[in-house]
This record gives sequence, structure tokens and C-alpha cells, in this order.
Amino acid sequence: MEVEFHANMSDSATYHVSRALGPVLEPLGVQLSGEYGGVMEHLWIDLELVESHAKPDGKPRHPFRLQKRVSGVAPFGLPPMPDQFNVGHFSVRPDFKRIASLPVEEAVAYALSLIYQSLDILQEKKKKLGGFDAQLFRERFKTTCETLGYPCGA
Repeated sequence: MEVEFHANMSDSATYHVSRALGPVLEPLGVQLSGEYGGVMEHLWIDLELVESHAKPDGKPRHPFRLQKRVSGVAPFGLPPMPDQFNVGHFSVRPDFKRIASLPVEEAVAYALSLIYQSLDILQEKKKKLGGFDAQLFRERFKTTCETLGYPCGA
């Protein structure tokens, strides 16, 4: 499974956080990519950093969703499209005022801690993910964050 983290959309209040997260999130995704079982071939996790894009109910914009592979058949005589991968995707919403006010290193640690906490959704969706080892993924996330210098939870 390939893993990607994104925090590339920001506003003036969170731009410094987005810039600081880039060099952390990219290697984190590379190091976490690997075999975890199940049907998910890609996992994309977005950190929301634009408060004006946030849903008013306080929930993340994108709840967990598994986009299943589609066939290569195109309707209406269109040319066939290549198969897509089974992609899991969700977003994580921070406390915007808090993340914008923290010093950069603390903001990065806070963001990673929120992502770590959000990984509970993978355990909740375990049946839908067909044997995905959510516990192993969560443990590797924590260990990898610690090796990068960011303890992210109990």
C-alpha cells in the first residue's frame, strides 16, 4: 500500500505550518508505505489548514471513504480507462486557532498527533477494508514519527 499525507492547502494563518509539514509528511508517507493486508492499495490523509473551507459542524471535510477499483470499461462508446486503485481517503481537522498560534515545531507535533488519533477510523472500518492491519499501521506511524523526532501519542 502506498501512503501519502497532504497539508498543501493553507491560508495566511497556517502557511508556516504547511511549509514545515512538507519535509516531514513526505518521508513519513514513504516510510509507512508497505504491506498491511486488506484491499486498500493507496491511503491518502489530508490535514485541513484552511479554516474558511471547514464544515460548520466541526467535523472534517472528508470522512473516511474507500473508493473501490473500477473496471476499465467505459460507457457510451468512450475509450476504456485504466483501472483505478482501491483508495482510502480522509481528512483531519485541527483546532485552527491553536495550530496557527503554535511555534512551528509544536504545530508539526500537534498535527502529527492529530493524524495519529485519527487512525482509529481505520480500526473502525477494518471489516470494510478486508483484513487491513490497522493496529500495525498505527504502531508504525507512531514509531516512524518518533524516529523523525516527533512523539505523537500514548
